[in-house]
Amino acid sequence: SSEITGITQEMLENKRSIEEVLPEFLGFLENSIIVAHNANFDYRFLRLWIKKVMGLDWERPYIDTLALAKSLLKMRSYSLDSVVEKLGLGPFRHHRALDDARVTAQVFLRFVEMMKKIGITKLSEIENLKDTIDYTALKPFHCTILVQNKKGLKNLYKLVSDSYIKYFYGVPRILKSALIENREGLLVGSACISGELGRAALEGASDSELEEIAKFYDYIEVMPLDVIAEDEEDLDRERLKEVYRRLYRIAKKLNKFVVMTGDVHFLDPEDARGRAALLAPQGNRNFENQPALYLRTTEEMLEKAMEIFEDEEIAREVVIENPNRIADMIEEVQPLEKKLHPPIIENADEIVRSLTMKRAYEIYGDPLPEIVQKRVERELNAIINHGYAVLYLIAQELVQKSMSDGYVVGSRGSVGSSLVANLLGITEVNPLPPHYRCPECKYFEVVEDDRYGAGYDLPDKKCPVCGAPLKKDGHDIPFETFMGFEGDKVPDIDLNFSGEYQERAHRFVEELFGKDHVYRAGTINTIAEKSAVGYVRSYEEKTGKKLRKAEMERLVSMITGVKRTTGQHPGGLMIIPKDKEVYDFTPIQYPANDRNAGVFTTHFAYETIHDDLVKIDALGHDDPTFIKMLKDLTGIDPMTIPMDDPETLAIFSSVKPLGVDPVELESDVGTYGIPEFGTEFVRGMLVETRPKSFAELVRISGLSHGTDVWLNNARDWINLGYAKLSDVISCRDDIMNFLIHKGMEPSLAFKIMENVRKGKGITEEMESEMRKLKVPEWFIESCKRIKYLFPKAHAVAYVSMAFRIAYFKVHYPLQFYAAYFTIKGDQFDPVLVLKGKEAIKRRLRELKAMTGKDVQKKNEESVLEVVLEMILRGFSFLPPDIFKSDAKKFLIEGNSLRIPFNKLPGLGDSVAESIIKAREEKPFTSVEDLMKRTKVNKNHIELMRSLGVLGSLPETEQFTLF
Repeated sequence: SSEITGITQEMLENKRSIEEVLPEFLGFLENSIIVAHNANFDYRFLRLWIKKVMGLDWERPYIDTLALAKSLLKMRSYSLDSVVEKLGLGPFRHHRALDDARVTAQVFLRFVEMMKKIGITKLSEIENLKDTIDYTALKPFHCTILVQNKKGLKNLYKLVSDSYIKYFYGVPRILKSALIENREGLLVGSACISGELGRAALEGASDSELEEIAKFYDYIEVMPLDVIAEDEEDLDRERLKEVYRRLYRIAKKLNKFVVMTGDVHFLDPEDARGRAALLAPQGNRNFENQPALYLRTTEEMLEKAMEIFEDEEIAREVVIENPNRIADMIEEVQPLEKKLHPPIIENADEIVRSLTMKRAYEIYGDPLPEIVQKRVERELNAIINHGYAVLYLIAQELVQKSMSDGYVVGSRGSVGSSLVANLLGITEVNPLPPHYRCPECKYFEVVEDDRYGAGYDLPDKKCPVCGAPLKKDGHDIPFETFMGFEGDKVPDIDLNFSGEYQERAHRFVEELFGKDHVYRAGTINTIAEKSAVGYVRSYEEKTGKKLRKAEMERLVSMITGVKRTTGQHPGGLMIIPKDKEVYDFTPIQYPANDRNAGVFTTHFAYETIHDDLVKIDALGHDDPTFIKMLKDLTGIDPMTIPMDDPETLAIFSSVKPLGVDPVELESDVGTYGIPEFGTEFVRGMLVETRPKSFAELVRISGLSHGTDVWLNNARDWINLGYAKLSDVISCRDDIMNFLIHKGMEPSLAFKIMENVRKGKGITEEMESEMRKLKVPEWFIESCKRIKYLFPKAHAVAYVSMAFRIAYFKVHYPLQFYAAYFTIKGDQFDPVLVLKGKEAIKRRLRELKAMTGKDVQKKNEESVLEVVLEMILRGFSFLPPDIFKSDAKKFLIEGNSLRIPFNKLPGLGDSVAESIIKAREEKPFTSVEDLMKRTKVNKNHIELMRSLGVLGSLPETEQFTLF
């Protein structure tokens, strides 16, 4: 304290005692109103000493200039010196009584002037300022809230939401008035010594003050004496015991329950070090001084209660009897019902049935072929009987809206396992077995031939009835992989929208259901194991203790998975039914508490509430954007592309259709730049397997997305000659289809598929049943090794999108490259590219030789591979041109691509767009004019000069008189 006040022990020696001074001070005060800064503390401190010295319960009215400052001024800090500086009252010696008193009086007089200007002239009117107080400046106190019933749960969710959205300041907080407003169904406890009641008692509040505070609470809490907050260094056990006994007396007088609680922060005493390690890197100076915040047994709590009250009857009352009484006041409350509450769309069941049947008849004729009729009926019954029709209808409307706005939508996950989803236009994936159908006379033929795993691979054929060319479709995907064997699993409909369109898709959902009924799916980000190691190492450094390996691993394990922050799912929207509020299911907040996010997320992670609320996944993805740009550049509808085009299929096994030398390209296959097939890993798979059909591409997609499915598994069985690519397990559906084909009962085949896809292997009973049906040993072993299996419907959707893009690459190369570099070319370096082929090859060799490449370097390598390929195909790049280039798009000029402005290093989209805007207004007349009318700076100009971007543009304005 000497460091703060400048008052030393010597200065106090031989001075008058408080017993002498205090009576005189009270005589000086007489009947005055006290004015102080942070008056609660000063007033209670004064009362405490008057009680000790004079035995009086002394009370006087007081005015707190700290509270006035929080209402009348807007500041970051409201300390006395900050307020004095804000009001321009000059320098003073803070923490010296005379100076503090003088300057506080000056502050108060200035505040009186300010209050008069807003019509406050009486002491009683000062209370009106409480509504204008800056809540961020208020020091929060703790309380405990218990939920009594469902109404209380909803009110708690409202309070939690307000604490994050309205009153968040460093930590989530709520105003006491908000708690009062939403108190129904809640029990409020006084909490620890940092609570309002405990703090007031420590600061010397009178019994009448404490009684007034205690009236607010439903029960009063006391805690073991070794549960002392880290920042309460001056608080000893005897004083705390005295405070708790006093609170007990006051509670009894008010007929309030007193309960001993443990302020539990961790489970076992030895876990204290884990909490210390968690706090160490966060600047908590007392991190090692952990109070005993573990979960105690009843015997331990009784022992601690005896330390305080020294009375067995009271100990039993606060530890056993009163907690049971409170428990009896609480109903059985189920926060989540695990029952779906879908949004309501009038007549959704009838609309889905009607749209499905109408489209089915259009494609397959009326009456429907038996296989189609049975599949449609089974799916519709499952969808409608379980209340999922509305999910299909939402997805259908979303996709139709995007398609009508010119953007193709890609499906993800298992939605392609549903024929109804296909007929409604939600997914292009047709899950029926490979089949022919006639668009004219509706002739239909299922092809049961193991050579054809996909309808697209069937040979061309004319209708035997009317002679029209037959359509080919069907990927043989069981419905069970989408909605479970009983058809009762909540369908997950995940859609890939163009990144450019995603926000519009989200707005459309909000328009459909109302903004108050659509929220972003929240996520909880936790501490990763690698970060946990960092926490523990920081603990070691700050304590100077070297931990044993076992102890370090224990602490890392404890910290891993602890909540770090919150976020939002990249495209997930949670839909609240119209007859409910979001608070019926979850609190809401800003993602990562970022007020500028502009959206609210569910406070609970979406996985937790997934069974109670409908989640629509409207994700942003580059592929639909790619397809949209290719459509715009070529005028070709991507949905009309032949999915059996031989030249397109050939680039997945060779570079022949591209007309380049594989040695110079350094690749045996032509899939650079093709989504899902352009990575080094997948290209390696293509080289090893040389796929010759669409079905084999689907298998490769499945194999590449699974875990322990290709490496150490399928690859080995192929190389050892046990199986061909068409035999191995590539997707989860392969298991079910294969086992049913072998004669297994479908429900068991489904169970085996589910076990294997989740990485649980197979049970002895399953293995036995498989052997009875003579399932090959390599197949059984393969099932045991798999950790995760991709859904076939997802693989088909990915391959379909990739195949369409590959078609443009083969047949419309410049349009493909223009779209690719525009959308994927973030790491495109025009300075390097314009140096030519050899410079590009040198840089590629450097990149390929690097180990541990970061994302940026990997992307640079991918872009340069496509650059080299384009040049080897006989095309070239033109430098950016001040008169011709676009801001962001690569433009086709003859056999070349013109580089856009935003690819110039350090220039960026904003500067590029400013050039286009100014150029559209009028042509540039000089470099001087260019700099004046755009965001281009001197560094940009130097780079432009070196690349010839400016052409013949003169440096300055040139005027001719005649």
